[in-house]
Amino acid sequence: MGQPNLAAEPKAASLADLVDCLQLQGSRPLKLIAEAVQPAFHESAWLDPTWNFVRNGDSITDKKLLAFAEDSFQFSVANEQSKQDFHFHEKVAEIFVSNFPLELLYRNNGREETLSVPSGVLIVPPGIAHRVKLHGLTFVFQVATQGGQIHNDKVVER
Repeated sequence: MGQPNLAAEPKAASLADLVDCLQLQGSRPLKLIAEAVQPAFHESAWLDPTWNFVRNGDSITDKKLLAFAEDSFQFSVANEQSKQDFHFHEKVAEIFVSNFPLELLYRNNGREETLSVPSGVLIVPPGIAHRVKLHGLTFVFQVATQGGQIHNDKVVER
């Protein structure tokens, strides 16, 4: 099928559908844009203008993903169930946007510190070892810098 042209037509996703699907994901965020469709995670190509997913009871049997092979940008939806390892990225900045509190635990000159945001935006530049605790629906953007790619850029610290 090849790489879809991101500018070819607009894409939309209902917040209610995203929340419903995310609830079934357990501790995994829901990726909407990533480097490639992963059938093992029940993903298929997002071709229609409107995003959707298919479930069988409490199991997801299909969810749409917009493949962006260049892998310089990823977009996910996460919530308080979504978990992270303490990690850093060498060339990837992470941006978290939420109406709910965001808590960043990070290492600064060898000391662990916390940055809390009651709601809003949290930006974690490359090279900062961190873990983010979410308290509700959060949009997560990952952007590669300096010609990097997102896949395999994560280094787990603990």
